[in-house]
Amino acid sequence: MSNNHYLRREAGEIFLCCGKAGCPSVQVNEEGFVEIKDDFGNTVKMSRSEADLLPEAVQALNEKE
Repeated sequence: MSNNHYLRREAGEIFLCCGKAGCPSVQVNEEGFVEIKDDFGNTVKMSRSEADLLPEAVQALNEKE
């Protein structure tokens, strides 16, 4: 599977880009929570310790497939 996504930093946010509009973004908000905004306008807030587990969670999902 080809991965054409890349990270772009802009004004305190990291965007997960594919070259089109509507990239998801990640930032640390004023309260210290990690805030993820998706392509559809939804937002998820979590502690940094929870966010640290995301790479492991994605890896577990990929192993299951």
